[in-house]
Amino acid sequence: MTELLRRTTFEATNGHQLAIVTLPIIMASLATVTVVFRFRSRRIQKQKYMFDDWLALAALVLTWTFQGVNMAAVFAGGAGLPITTVMAVDPQALYTYLKIVVANFSLWIFTVTVVQLSILSFYLRIFGVHKIFTWACYITIFLVVGMGIAGFCLAIFSCNPISVLWDPTVQGTCIDSTKSCSAVGIIHVLLDLAIVVMPMPLIWNLKIAFSSKVVLSCLLGLGLVATVISLIKIDCVFDLTGIPSSDVTDYLWLTILLQTLELPIGIICCCVPSLKPVVVELAPTLRSFTTRLLSLTRQSGGSSSRIADESWPRANSENESTPRFVPVDSSFNNVKGQNLGHTVDARGNSVELSEQPKFGENRGRGIAVSNTYNVRQE
Repeated sequence: MTELLRRTTFEATNGHQLAIVTLPIIMASLATVTVVFRFRSRRIQKQKYMFDDWLALAALVLTWTFQGVNMAAVFAGGAGLPITTVMAVDPQALYTYLKIVVANFSLWIFTVTVVQLSILSFYLRIFGVHKIFTWACYITIFLVVGMGIAGFCLAIFSCNPISVLWDPTVQGTCIDSTKSCSAVGIIHVLLDLAIVVMPMPLIWNLKIAFSSKVVLSCLLGLGLVATVISLIKIDCVFDLTGIPSSDVTDYLWLTILLQTLELPIGIICCCVPSLKPVVVELAPTLRSFTTRLLSLTRQSGGSSSRIADESWPRANSENESTPRFVPVDSSFNNVKGQNLGHTVDARGNSVELSEQPKFGENRGRGIAVSNTYNVRQE
């Protein structure tokens, strides 16, 4: 992979290339944060790291590796560019691109299998007391592993000899790529959907608040996003680009992009249900940050304060003999049947409010509280 990146021939100039390079990096970074928070949550709870935690970490490493393969496809193979442009710049880049495509699909099927196994292992740890659900998880694990092995072998051994995959000049035979693509894609979507739906009956049978059930269902239902991506990226079934398949370097740009987005989204989905402890830990910091942000926002509204200041009643001159009063509501209700006496003085630009409790005959048996309020306009 390092050698491929050293042989950089192309630059990311158009929208297809920039999307393949930038968007997956953003999503992979978010996935990295969620995995770090997942391990932090374990530390907060003083629990040992479990098998599903390590699978999530392995999936993250594989996701970044997969993104490196895609960057090599862009910079060394011309992915996202019309094939005429690639051939005009470097005809040998086409062979490089086709080799990277083989590595791309092989690594994708392996990585997505690890992500699915991480989610299923999490299910077994949380809902393992339910016998039927446990058996359903084990059956799904068997199908996921079988699908991963079959897809990996299909990516490498679909042609005889193997070199036909990246060298069109070699004579050989290949299986029907459209049928194999459709089969792998549809089975993968069905497995994704099954993994999302499996825990829902258990969640809704829990003796918890309705709102909690909705939240848990939404958290686990985030996997539907990855399922939708898995569905629409099946280029042999849905042609969303309108680019002819003969333009091989540009035809697969959307498939490459969606594959790279699907993986970090899957990692985020399998980590989010474990993040409550770290969210609770960070809540005070977030509240403090929000308070400071609101304070800065209020300070930025200084112009409105000046307008209010200009509207305050003022004397016409320093020597004006007639005092100007600001209406101040000095009416107070009786407190426990005892009258409170109040003196209110508001003159010119200075307003002073004083509250003086009078307890009459019961004064000695009570606690006298004196409050003084100074209100100034600056």
